[in-house]
Amino acid sequence: MNFYRLSDDIDFPNRWYLGDVSFVDNWQLLSCVDSELEYQVQLWRVGEPMDFTCNEAYGVCIVSSSFKEALVGINGVNFAKANIIEASSNKQFYVMSVTNEIECIDEEKSEFQKFEINDPVRPDKAGEYRGFFKMVVSPEKIAGNSVFRVKGFNVSIVVNELVKNKLESAGISGIKFKCV
Repeated sequence: MNFYRLSDDIDFPNRWYLGDVSFVDNWQLLSCVDSELEYQVQLWRVGEPMDFTCNEAYGVCIVSSSFKEALVGINGVNFAKANIIEASSNKQFYVMSVTNEIECIDEEKSEFQKFEINDPVRPDKAGEYRGFFKMVVSPEKIAGNSVFRVKGFNVSIVVNELVKNKLESAGISGIKFKCV
């Protein structure tokens, strides 16, 4: 089975840009949302709403009800209502968290940079991935998983072919897939 890195389509025409989720630690939202809350999301730039958007600074996923419905029954994702402040869309949106984080990178086949011990910007991330030129996951490490984040690079979401097909069949806007 193939796996794909799921990302926000930065080339989406006349797209909107979403900012931070207000009054919470946005980093924690990557893996955990409180489904009882309605989160407030800032609108940085007015534009066409997308079914899948990552906010600028943290990579928090904001998804439409169509996206959420396409993933019904898929383990490892949670949703909580999101109110897009000052948006003029009639759609309901959600903050999506991905609970599984897997150490899955095949470092021999991948091309990447890691944070150094004395990194001037993020010394706290020493040894973690800074970025990828080519990401390759190890099939043995991800067997049986449909959706997960990459350990050491948690802004990256990987989905299996089944999830990719469900999202494409639902006509979800704002998504891009890259085989990993």
